[in-house]
Amino acid sequence: MTWLLAAVLGAPLAALLVSMALPKLVPASSDVRYLVACIAVIPLMAAAPCAVLLARTESRAWAGIGVTSVAALLVLWRAFT
Repeated sequence: MTWLLAAVLGAPLAALLVSMALPKLVPASSDVRYLVACIAVIPLMAAAPCAVLLARTESRAWAGIGVTSVAALLVLWRAFT
């Protein structure tokens, strides 16, 4: 049950955080960075649940979501401070 919960709730939220942090990492003008984030959000939202469902255990699925979310939050925190 928590595997499905990770795929339905955790993975899209982690993908959204990654797509928000992605423009901070792209070395281009602000317009190009925004465009990259807009284009990347849909494939990320589709691929993240698939990657979670391919994890061998539920704990690995949640660990992957946690590591991805923390990395994205660190990038966002670093960009705004």
